[in-house]
Amino acid sequence: MQEHGRTRQSTRASAKREKSRVRWRAVFGTLVGILLLTGVCVFYGYGDGSLKEFFRPTHSSPGISNQEPNGEESPETEPIETADAMEKALQARGVYVTMDVFGTPSQFKRVITFVRENPGLNCFVVDVKDNNGRIPCTPTGDFNIPARIGGYEHFSALVDVLAEEDYYMIARVVAFQDPYLANLKPEQAIRNADGSLWRDRDGRLWLNPYDERNWDVIRDIALWACDMGFDEVQLDYVRFPDSARGLEQTSVLMPGSEKFGSRGDAIAAFLKYMDDALEGKGFLSADVFGFVTIAQDDMGIGQKLEQLASLVDFISPMVYPSHYYNAGIYGFEVPEAHPSEVVYKAMEEAIQRTDGLKARIRPWLQDFSMRIKYGPKEVQAQIDSVYEHGIETFMLWNPANVYTDGVTYLNGESIEP
Repeated sequence: MQEHGRTRQSTRASAKREKSRVRWRAVFGTLVGILLLTGVCVFYGYGDGSLKEFFRPTHSSPGISNQEPNGEESPETEPIETADAMEKALQARGVYVTMDVFGTPSQFKRVITFVRENPGLNCFVVDVKDNNGRIPCTPTGDFNIPARIGGYEHFSALVDVLAEEDYYMIARVVAFQDPYLANLKPEQAIRNADGSLWRDRDGRLWLNPYDERNWDVIRDIALWACDMGFDEVQLDYVRFPDSARGLEQTSVLMPGSEKFGSRGDAIAAFLKYMDDALEGKGFLSADVFGFVTIAQDDMGIGQKLEQLASLVDFISPMVYPSHYYNAGIYGFEVPEAHPSEVVYKAMEEAIQRTDGLKARIRPWLQDFSMRIKYGPKEVQAQIDSVYEHGIETFMLWNPANVYTDGVTYLNGESIEP
């Protein structure tokens, strides 16, 4: 694994001084973060300004408790081994939280209250690099990450609090869609033949997935997320833009394609690079289109299910029924109107095609409405279909972070039709 800006010292004494400085910088950064978040809590008028009391639940936390049956504190446990960490990951049932909601106590209080009031939910998927190329705060330690800095300096302190409550924490890192870095370093972006920045059909800028300099930036953000206390790094937009299929052979500049046999090979090489970097630090997962469970090729975006599932700990197909917009998929004129059947069939395909491979399946489920209004019945139908396949882990997506009341999340406790 490469060093990240750390200078080797020529003597043991100087190395010891450097280690001490790094340790105190980390301690100081954490204290500053705690003080900042405490001040924010005071500003919003919650509790007595104590960080832990502000986010402390009124009932037991979702995972392992330190309380013995008689109410006494049990001895501190040993660090969680890999097998135990994987078991926790396989039971993670989470909700997506934007960087801004997570970083704003008055808004995040609403989300965490919802999670605590719904047994079975025990996980947060939080933006650490979003679609705008932002990261939440200035990285501490030896990371020099070229990204737009958010104003949430208490971010890592909040991660610590939630980890202490035994929530499973997933850092969502948007990989190759990044308008900030594309503008900052246009030579690392996808460009038109005249050198100008290329935009997809929605006007968005993309980094060149063939360019390994971009890999380094994403790696450093992932390692920083692990240092903050996240259990897992989830790569989103880990693909080529779907509106640039084949264009590197004609009008679009993406240097480096000659090093790989296909787009799928390039994404696979990137995931292998990330998996090696995170070894022993956290799990690695990848978001993929729901259509990946159907398609036999990489769909021109570099996402072939078997190829990706050989390289990550979790593969997360976005099996939102509303996204299966073509009539006839899975035999339905309007797949969106059949959430139970669509998710069931998608999970069946994903399990069959990844059998014997490294990755476990953890799907993204739909908790938002498109053409058809989705409520408790539709969300519950998706969850039950996941459980029917023996999968105990899933994530709910709602871009506004407003989740549906009246849904149960523990296996075997579905609501009445």
